[in-house]
Amino acid sequence: MADQAPRLGGLGEAGRSRIRRNIGGQDITAYEKSLYGSQRIDRGARTTGWEYPDSSRVYAYSYDYQTRELLVRFVKYETPWVYHEVSQPLFAAFDSSPSKGKFINSSLNYTEYRRATPQEEAEKFDHA
Repeated sequence: MADQAPRLGGLGEAGRSRIRRNIGGQDITAYEKSLYGSQRIDRGARTTGWEYPDSSRVYAYSYDYQTRELLVRFVKYETPWVYHEVSQPLFAAFDSSPSKGKFINSSLNYTEYRRATPQEEAEKFDHA
């Protein structure tokens, strides 16, 4: 399979507006503080480990605090995707969203993302 170029949607104001709608109109930083208090989101680990939400679209996901990558394995075809430059507040909003699929459609698809390479799949998605 040939390498796919990342989709460059760019968050822009439209994307930030969608995120604000998803988190009840709050400023993203204020939302982050409401979830985690004044402490930093970084929980002392490089990644969150794999989470398995009750979702018809998302099978598993993990977030890397150092690279700011959100790794998502979808239910359909078990496809692995990498979302780049996902800020910690954006990840926190995704993580707490009741519908992971809707959040991806309304917010994450406006960031840079691509299907994981076979090497990334072997290295990063082997436990998902």
